[in-house]
Amino acid sequence: MTIRQHLAAAAALATIALNLVFWCVPLAVLVVVRGIAPPARARTQAAGEAIYRIAVGFDDWWLRRVSGAAWHCPDPAPARDAPCIVISNHRSWADIFLIQSAIARHGPIVKFLCKRELVWIPILGLIFLAFDFPVVRRRGSRRLPESERRAADRRRVREACETLRTRPAAMLTFVEGTRFTPEKHARSAGPYRTLLPPRAGGFEAIAESLEGDAAVVLDMTLHYPRSPAFWAFLGGTAGDIEVRTEAFPLRAVLDAGPRHWLEARWRAKDAGLAGPVID
Repeated sequence: MTIRQHLAAAAALATIALNLVFWCVPLAVLVVVRGIAPPARARTQAAGEAIYRIAVGFDDWWLRRVSGAAWHCPDPAPARDAPCIVISNHRSWADIFLIQSAIARHGPIVKFLCKRELVWIPILGLIFLAFDFPVVRRRGSRRLPESERRAADRRRVREACETLRTRPAAMLTFVEGTRFTPEKHARSAGPYRTLLPPRAGGFEAIAESLEGDAAVVLDMTLHYPRSPAFWAFLGGTAGDIEVRTEAFPLRAVLDAGPRHWLEARWRAKDAGLAGPVID
């Protein structure tokens, strides 16, 4: 990257951070109002979703027009009035911006399963609270057996998904559980060339929670022609990124069995991706 591109990346990072900070004040007000006046919950949620889309639109504008980042999003976005489950491969922090751009500006807002440790980060914690993100524990506790921890995680996911019945959203899960790197790929010893083996627990819990709804599963594939590094994306040097999507009725996924269906999708996704490029 050139000096100019490094400066563009630094400016983009600072601008995105300021955009988040700016909207934290109205989000905090909405959370307080929702807490002291429960009947106003629907209106505060609608206002929060409007803030979400404005913030995403601003980030898109800056990254495309100022930083020079380039990506192709599918059209149209999922409908706003029906819940949606989104799965995707995970290469970079940039993935969040790409998925939000593809879905949230014209479709439902994007929620995702988040690690419990992230709740304590001030800005992120407020966002998770304002939009009812499900929080899961990624590490076992000495006081809690592994089987009980997993059962508690699934219960927490199911409870969080209950909000999707009244306020439809796109629930995102990175089923690989972590970002792809060559080191992690080698340790996983999985059958995939460009992916880590999927972890089906969270996806299965979400799918089962929405059984009976007219929900869809949106399988997104993110392909970076150059480096997927977040800094390269911010500086506009990650290349022309392709965002591919395929939609499937949730009923078909449940009939096939979420775990078996996910493994089949991962084999198809791996076959369609070029070899990974890592700087």
